[in-house]
This record gives sequence, C-alpha cells and structure tokens, in this order.
Amino acid sequence: MNAQLLSLPLNYYICSQQNKLMKKLLLIPAICATLTLSVSGQKLSKKEAKKILENAWTCIKNSDTSSFIKMWAMDAQQWPYHTVPFDVQQIKINYYDFKSYFDTALAKNMKFDAVECDTVELNDPHRSFAKYYIRAWFKNTPTFKKGFGFYMDYINNKWLIRFSPDYSNANISGKK
Repeated sequence: MNAQLLSLPLNYYICSQQNKLMKKLLLIPAICATLTLSVSGQKLSKKEAKKILENAWTCIKNSDTSSFIKMWAMDAQQWPYHTVPFDVQQIKINYYDFKSYFDTALAKNMKFDAVECDTVELNDPHRSFAKYYIRAWFKNTPTFKKGFGFYMDYINNKWLIRFSPDYSNANISGKK
C-alpha cells in the first residue's frame, strides 16, 4: 500500500508531462500552418483584380500618368527577356502604348465585358516573376474583343503590377 501511495505523485507527474507534450504536439502544426499562410502571401480575389484593372483604366481615361506609375513594382527584380532595367521610363512608354492600343475603347467610353484572375502557375507555368495574372476584356464588336492584362505581386502590403502590360485580341465565335 505504501508503494501505491508513493507512486501516485509519480503517476501524476508522468500524466502532466504527457499532457504538456500533447499540447506541444498540437500547437506545432497550428503554428506551422499560420506561418505557411503568412509567408505564402495574400490571395488576390476577382473583386480586387477588377478594382485594380478599373483603377488602371481610370488612369488611362483621365491621362493620369502619375497614378498609373504608382501602380507598378519598382524594385531590383530582373525584367524577363530584356537587357535594360524596368524603370519609370518603361512604364511611361507602356502608358502611351496602352492609350494607343485601346483608342476605340477610350473613344467609346467602353466598360469591361469580362475580368479574369488566375495564379501565374495556372495561367503560364513558365513564368515565375509574379503571383497572379489579371485581365480585362472589352467587346469591340459581337465577334471581336480586345483585352489587357497585368502580372501582379504582393509587395509591402499592396498589390503592384510587375513589368509590361499584356495586350490581347480575341475572335468570338458566333452563337447559333
């Protein structure tokens, strides 16, 4: 009986240590999951993508080059397929190209027909310089549409455009 009484504190100690170990084992995966989510960055929703695209389009319509330039990431990341750095001068060139390419949409004050938002891996797995690719389409005629797209990165707690915009044309098949 004395041996049983002496073993009670030891059993209690062993059980409390096991409980502490169990708590640690449960806490470690929770911490890892939190760190993974915070390190992997933000997710860009279609609603946020539309807002960014509308903001860029408003800058073009209002001839607001300053606000247009502020939408871009300006860091040391290498501009793919180019030997010159991507800088403010390149953004200004893109701004004027943008206005020229979408002259019909500007003249007709067109609204977006569609907005797309995909991860870069899904859209173009060979590109690794951004996290998302977003695109807006204008329906110029019943059988033709034009669009523009941006590669997006989450930098300093905001979404910024990475490198040159992408311009696209698409023929729409007729419905029967």
